[in-house]
Amino acid sequence: MYYDLIIVGGGLVGAGFAAALRDTSLRIALVEAKLPSQNDPRLFALNYGSCQFLHHLGLWPALASYAAPIHQVHVSHQGRFGAVRLRREDIHLPTLGHVIPARFIEAALNELLTTLPNVTLYRPAKLISLHQKEGCATLLLETEAGEKSIQSAIVIGADGTDSTVRSQLNMATHVVDYQQSAIVTRTKLKRSSSHIAYERFVDNGVIAMLPLTNDECATIWTADNAVISHLMSLSDEAFRQALQQAFGYRLGRLQSIQQRHHFPLRMVRAEKAMEQCVLLLGNALHTLPPVAAQGFNLALYEVAALVESIKEKGNLQQALLQTQKQQAKSIDLSHRLSQLFSRPSLLTSLMLPLGMLGLDLITPIKVKCLKDLMGRAGRVPPLLLSAGE
Repeated sequence: MYYDLIIVGGGLVGAGFAAALRDTSLRIALVEAKLPSQNDPRLFALNYGSCQFLHHLGLWPALASYAAPIHQVHVSHQGRFGAVRLRREDIHLPTLGHVIPARFIEAALNELLTTLPNVTLYRPAKLISLHQKEGCATLLLETEAGEKSIQSAIVIGADGTDSTVRSQLNMATHVVDYQQSAIVTRTKLKRSSSHIAYERFVDNGVIAMLPLTNDECATIWTADNAVISHLMSLSDEAFRQALQQAFGYRLGRLQSIQQRHHFPLRMVRAEKAMEQCVLLLGNALHTLPPVAAQGFNLALYEVAALVESIKEKGNLQQALLQTQKQQAKSIDLSHRLSQLFSRPSLLTSLMLPLGMLGLDLITPIKVKCLKDLMGRAGRVPPLLLSAGE
């Protein structure tokens, strides 16, 4: 069976890519190894452009009640003076973004996918082999109905950090193991977060407290593996106390926490994005640590740029070049911050507070930093813009 486009990986990136092409005449195959579930514990801080992407897909009505707006980002360092405050007014937007539990985005996307006449779902289906010849890729799938062979001149590998597509093509990767892990949970507050997202650097890691609905916060605590192992071993009450001590009282007294999940942190970056007619996207191309919340936002930026190129019958190589500048900024920022706080030094302790204080006072530099973080420093793909922009 021949398709105009095959997407391997039906998670948020792959499904979002297929959904963004729903109004085209392209015949699309979407291959996903797992059936949909509601078990994803991740909590995404989506920037303004990523939220507009979901608006353009028509998903926002299903997500609005679960989406907590971010009006300000407050960055600080435990035990040091100085802080950076990034506000929506700095770049004249109604919000900097929203925090949404991943499972609600997945549910909305999956419901949309089942209604798209130009998308054929192979789910569950395992990729057994991938071969390319003369500008065409042939994929052999293992499905519940037996083996199935499909072909296309364009294949998108969006199948995650341990990408089977990347492995099948022997595409080399650069891996950095930070010897860190992240705890993800939800924290109940005594009062409102006032739509402020906090990122607090502690001696060997980072604590992010991101607004959720119903006076809750998404809590992501990144630290050395040994520290995370100890924190995971604590009772809920002992963990709450440790979190309160490390984070402080900017959100008042923390009331309780929910189930904790932990994830090992590493950066996995493919040495190239394209191999003949196969293109990598999302975590298959670059898995980033969660510092500064760059990973998923960067993936949606790339999806929006590639969708625009496909719709305008442009060259995918040119679209890739458009995304490389934002890729470089996001990857460099995540990597540098992860290294900085996993290797504390006297120089870091002395210079960081001064740098943070200076950044907060110099508005033009702060605005540039904020635009870089949000992927709005250069040309922005149409799918990331609101109707009024």
